Order: sequence, then structure tokens, then C-alpha cells
Amino acid sequence: MRLLHTTKLTLETPTGVRPYAILSHRWLADSEEVSFQDLQSMPVPPSESSHDNHAERTFPSNVQSKEGFTKFRGACDQASRAGLEYIWIDTCCIDKTSSAELSEAINSMYAWYQDSAVCYVYLHDVDDDAATENLQSALENSDWFQRGWTLQELIAPDNVYFFDKDWIKIGSKATFAPILNTITHIRQDILLGNPCTPSIAEKMSWAAGRKTQKIEDRSYSLMGLFNIHMPIIYGEGEKAFRRLQLEIMKSLDDQTIFAWHDSLAHPNSVRDRGLLASAPDVFSLLPISWSRSPLRDLPRGYSILNDGINITLPMKQHGDAWLAVLRCKREDQEFPYGIYLKEIPGSGDYLRTSPTKLQTLEPADLEGLAPRKIRIVVDHHILPTSNRRQFFIFQFTDPLWDHCGYYVCPKPGGRHDVGQGSGYQILDPNTRIELSDNVQCACVYSQGPRGEVTVLLVGIEHNRPWIHLLTYADLHRYVDTSRVRRRIIHDDPLLISSPTSIQSNNQAEPISPLALSSPTLPQSNPISPLALSSRSLSLSPTSTGPNNYRFQQRRSTAPYAVQLRGGVTGCPVCSIIQNYRINIDDIKNRRVDFVTETMPDKHIEVDIRKGQARVSEVTLEVDYVITAAVSVPEPEF
Repeated sequence: MRLLHTTKLTLETPTGVRPYAILSHRWLADSEEVSFQDLQSMPVPPSESSHDNHAERTFPSNVQSKEGFTKFRGACDQASRAGLEYIWIDTCCIDKTSSAELSEAINSMYAWYQDSAVCYVYLHDVDDDAATENLQSALENSDWFQRGWTLQELIAPDNVYFFDKDWIKIGSKATFAPILNTITHIRQDILLGNPCTPSIAEKMSWAAGRKTQKIEDRSYSLMGLFNIHMPIIYGEGEKAFRRLQLEIMKSLDDQTIFAWHDSLAHPNSVRDRGLLASAPDVFSLLPISWSRSPLRDLPRGYSILNDGINITLPMKQHGDAWLAVLRCKREDQEFPYGIYLKEIPGSGDYLRTSPTKLQTLEPADLEGLAPRKIRIVVDHHILPTSNRRQFFIFQFTDPLWDHCGYYVCPKPGGRHDVGQGSGYQILDPNTRIELSDNVQCACVYSQGPRGEVTVLLVGIEHNRPWIHLLTYADLHRYVDTSRVRRRIIHDDPLLISSPTSIQSNNQAEPISPLALSSPTLPQSNPISPLALSSRSLSLSPTSTGPNNYRFQQRRSTAPYAVQLRGGVTGCPVCSIIQNYRINIDDIKNRRVDFVTETMPDKHIEVDIRKGQARVSEVTLEVDYVITAAVSVPEPEF
């Protein structure tokens, strides 16, 4: 354990047992705290003799200007005035660049606070006036009581003193016990160190609502409360809390660990779940303690094997579920709690069902119970895949895609009844095209002012989306122009990322099908992508900022709403695929998710990404977002 000398302000590792103070505080930004590296990089001042402990270091201005420097000096001065030679401060006594040292410190943290001579709690957001006027309100609003790590820092030390932002002592854990009980829901007996043994659920409830910078620290900050040690694995996310519970169960036979319930607002509240809780927040704030089982001679304990817990519980059928009785209850309850389990068909394993219910039992609930030895799945937080629905949504504002349609093909490039397709559909900003392994492809298309047609094939197979862009000159052959309508844009200076189409006479002007049956494209040399403007426009509907560009006034026509027409196959999508010999299987296997195409007057880029996912009891809905971006050549003068 590395300690900070309170007068020399140097880091030392003293031999033997030395009394030390320890600091508890709300961390600022890392760059604003005095760090281990700050102390290591400073020269140690020369001492007049080997017994001189008063030669103080001079800190450079970049360290003294840190917001946390006042807190650092105040803690050292307070400990020195109390006659303590050493203090431990987590910001500078741990080399956080060493993962081994950080892991050791986290696993030892509770013991270090417990063994300290005194703990100083520094409340940076409480001043003397507020504390004098309304002490409880000042403490309740302090960030210190909302943080995860400060829970063990309150409980572990015997002597805890509270200081306001000016390092004025305002009270102690003992004198504040009634107020702390109200704020933290920790019983006064525990705060005062009186003999008592809180249950697992009660300890978990103390951590409800507390926050940490990293999600894993919500679990790591609780290890000391349960006398648990385990490897530190940042990046594991919520799995850390699952590991914590499994480690607790290895050492404690306490079924209150199963006495949790989701709120109705929980995103997975209606789903079947594993036996373990997802977070400390799901434990009740009311103390839950042990109780006897309603059945005598029931085997105690449980065994953990792979992803399941083998346990014997009093149970009885309750509709489609099973009611299982736990050995725990609130202090004001006569009968124990029960939870509902559901058998997984064909496996013999059980899941926790109706996780919003932690049932308070009545005498009738205890009738007909029988012991059952079962295996309950520990972790069942995976998303349902048995009923997966996949939707494609589009975001673009460039006129190229301003008026689009689409056609759904159930089997691209294969044989099928044309009636299985969706028929012509209008594509608007709210369109969500649903595809699946049974309906695999959609064709999105648009026709430009000179009759040129752009086609985007979109598909999915085995939950793997793909895209393919087509800009062939003769794609117009597959476009039914009999219902084409044109709108004329009168261009004021045009904001490309948010174009506005204005009709010349507020009327749709019909166009002869013959006029567009064989479009003549401009004769010019193809434009290299390098010659295009570097101003690649974001076509999200919310585009703002540097991607907005104004172009000179011009008169142009917006794209036409068009309708695909089928070839000999009857399906227009299959006709396009067959005519241009498109290898759909190759596109699927390569999972093409980004395509580009350079045309004489524009450069098109299209990509696809995963969007929002929505989970219900039996269905997972996933959106895939397709973004089209268009860059145009710089005008030549």
C-alpha cells in the first residue's frame, strides 16, 4: 500500500503498521485531479537532516492550477494537524496505468478504508451557509451520496468525518446517523457499528440508484461489502454484476439474493429472465431478512453448474407457471416471498417469469406445496430470436431520391409468382420496408430529370443485410412512365442538404411516355471521383453545419415518381437481376454494405448500418438505416 506523507507530500511505502487517514470524495475530471504521475515527476526537496520531515515540495503551476489541488492540500493539512504522518488518496496513491496495481487496489479498497485511523469525506458542493441553514437538504443534494464507490467508503471506516468545501468539519457518521439513514436507507445500527448481519438483498438495496463512471464499477464497488474478491475486467459491462452474484452465492446460503423485482418501466420487465438480478436497482429498499422454509427437512444450499443453479424449492403449479417459495421475508411480513418460474419446453430447465412480481404470500399460497429439485437458468438476458422482424428505413434529402418508389421481391433472381411481390409502393420518410428470409429483397428506384433511372437493391438473408446500386443507361426500360408526373423547381439559392421543390404552376405537369422512352444522357467525359467536390453531403434529414452548401441559381427539374414494369419473368426486380446478370448470391455472401457509383454529373455513395432495436415479449424488431450521399462536381468557370 502506497501512502502520501502529509508534510513532505511524497509517496512512500512504510514498513510496519502505521496509522493513516484516508480521503473519500467525488472525483473531478481526471485532468483536474492531482495524479500519481504528477507526484512522480516532481523533484524531492533536499532535507537538512535525515530526521527532517518538514521540507515541503513546491508544486509547479500546472499542478497547482488543477481544480483538485485545493482538495489535495486540504486533506494533507487536515491529517497533519490531527497528528497523522500519512494519508491515502486514491487519485495519486495508485498508478492507474498499471492494470495489475489497479486490480489489486480495487480488491483491497474496502480493507484499506476499514483499517484507516479516520476517513475524511470532502463535500465539494456543500458550503457552511447551506449546512447551517438546512443540513439535511444540503447533504441530500450532494453528489457524494449518489456515487457508487462512496457507499463502501461510508460503511467500512469506524470514524468518518464530513467536511464542507472550505474544509470546515460539519459532523461525523455517528452524529449524522439519523440523517444518513434517511438519505441512504442504511440502518442506524449498521452506521454506528452495532452487531447486526444485513442480508444480501438489504446490502444490494443500498446501492440502488448510485452511479459510477464505468458500468463495471457498480459491481466492483460492492465486492468489499460482501467480502468478495474477483478479477477486474473492464469492458465486460453488465456481466460484472452477474459474476459478483455468482461469487456471493459460493460463500453465502442466502436466498434473499433471488428476492428482486423489476419495475414496470424496466425495458425487459415483461420477458422471461434468468434467476439473477440485472442490477442493484431491482432490490427493494425495505430490509429483507431470512425466514424458515414452510416445508420441514428441506435441503439447504444450491450448486452452480455452467449456466444454471441446482436448487430444491417448495413449489406448486400456478396456471402456466410455477410458484416457488423463498426462505426470506420482510420484517413486517408473516409469510415468506414467492417468485414465479416457467419451465423451458423440452429441456427441464426453468426461467424466472413475471419478473415484476415478488409475491407476498398468503396462507392459501402455502397449501399444496411440494419440494422440487430443479435447475434454474442463471443468465437469460439474450434478445429473443425466434420471432425476429427486420425493417429498412431510408435517410436522404438529395433530389435524386426525392420522389421514389419501391417493389418487394420475395425471391430475387428466382422463380416465383409475381403476385407474391408487394406491387408498386411510394417511398416516403416514414416508410419501413420489412424483409425476412422469406421475403428477401426490395428494389428502390428513382428517375432523374433526363429520364435516367437509379436503382438500389436491398436485401437480407440469415439476418445479414446487403445493398447493390445500379445506374445503367437503359434501366429506363424497366420503368413504367405512363403515370409519370413532373415538378419544376424554381431555384433560389438552394440549400442542398434541405432542398425545397416548388411547382411552377402548383400543378403536376404530365409528360409523354415517348419523351422518356429512350433518354439521351449528356455526352461528356466521365468524371473521376478525385475531380468531384470534396463536399460530400450528409443526407440525413437533420443535416446542419459544415455539410450545408449553397450553389448558384439554376433551373432544374426534380426527379419523377416512377413505376417498375416487369419483363418476361413478370417480376420487375427479377427482370433487372436477370437482364444484367447480377450475382445475388455473391452479393449476399460478401455482405455488401457500402457501394459507390460515379456518374457524369454526380457521385453517389450508399451505406447501411444497424439502427434501433425494439424488444417485446416474443419479438425482436431491428431497423437497418440506409443512407445515400451525393457529391457534385465543382463548377467550371
